[in-house]
Amino acid sequence: MSAPSTPRHRGVHYTLWVIQWMLGISLVAAGALKLSLPFDQAVAMFPWAADAPLLYTITSVLDVLGGIGVILPSLTRIAPRTTVVAAISVVLLMLSAVVFYLLRGEASEIVGNLVLAAAAGVVAWGRWRLAPITSQLPEPPRMTGPLPAATPPAEMKIFQIPTGSYLTRAAFAVAGGSFSQQRPFASTAVLIQHPHGDLLIDAGFGANADAHIDTLPSFRRAPHDLAETADAQLRAIGYDQKKLRGVLLTHSHWDHVSGLDSLDVPIWVTAAERKYAADSQSDRVFQAVSEGHEFHEYAFDGPAYLGFPASFDVYGDGSVVIVPAAGHTTGSVIVFVTLPLGQRYAFIGDLTWQLDGITGRLEKPLMMRILADSDSKQIRRDMGRIISIQDRVQVVPAHDARGYAGIPLLATSAASVA
Repeated sequence: MSAPSTPRHRGVHYTLWVIQWMLGISLVAAGALKLSLPFDQAVAMFPWAADAPLLYTITSVLDVLGGIGVILPSLTRIAPRTTVVAAISVVLLMLSAVVFYLLRGEASEIVGNLVLAAAAGVVAWGRWRLAPITSQLPEPPRMTGPLPAATPPAEMKIFQIPTGSYLTRAAFAVAGGSFSQQRPFASTAVLIQHPHGDLLIDAGFGANADAHIDTLPSFRRAPHDLAETADAQLRAIGYDQKKLRGVLLTHSHWDHVSGLDSLDVPIWVTAAERKYAADSQSDRVFQAVSEGHEFHEYAFDGPAYLGFPASFDVYGDGSVVIVPAAGHTTGSVIVFVTLPLGQRYAFIGDLTWQLDGITGRLEKPLMMRILADSDSKQIRRDMGRIISIQDRVQVVPAHDARGYAGIPLLATSAASVA
């Protein structure tokens, strides 16, 4: 749901949520009860059902649909304005029931309908005018003023190393996405070349990626198109891997670490992420591929950076700065890279899976947030920070190939890399 902007707005917003839940649950419960009753019991409780059995069934179904309608669109943020339509429909349904009872001379039966009609009216007005829910996150103020100082060395370069991709439905990628559209999810490592030692951001798919996929829960498996591993691509151009200081992980999920199975380099990771990976029950790939690796743990002992509360400057020159973004996993990070000519990148890992999340201010779909993220509120805070600087840096979600546009491919840049 949209983040309220003021204490008063927050109060209205959460009050409406309480009314929506009470109204929705009441309607669904009443409708489900009426539909589940044997007809003789239904007539005993609702004498008018004997005279209008079809109307009894229709209104019971409408109760259930109305209850779902006043909650679900707002909760999922898929067509959230449907909440207003559903609430207005409930008002009309309840007022029709009032008229029906009055015509039958049963005025004592109308109290409940009037209460539900009033609650639905409050929801309709509130979600239309007072505290509407939209499918987008609120737009934060854009960052102004100078960017953080950085003095990257003239020799510094970056390269992308695509290691494959997999397909998923757009409906599972961003809120409001289409079930009919498929999105390719990239798995790409990034090589940072620096005179004080090189780094890989994430490791991509590994030589044993098929086996890694088989260890995942079934709902996380998807058709994969595997390319050459980062290790193989580095070897193919004659790159000396002794220059690598390690693999800097945005987080420890399998499609970011699989390639560690063939890279003999240290793993740069926070203590929080290392603990998250050790405790994981559904993704044990990191535990397998990290065995035998040296670990380089770092802490955020630097100042606030681009709205994030703390930072770690890898080289001490502002060229590679890591910030905490513990929403997707409890130790996720974002890596900011500044090149000698002034290009700036934000490698945001799985803060959002697709660029639409930033450009359209769209979260992951509700079910994906529940299944994949550790802290949705933190995700929203960090997305707001990235959205506020999206016109100042090139934002690179780990799984959207569009984010890597303009970053040279390792395979076509061999002469300048090796």
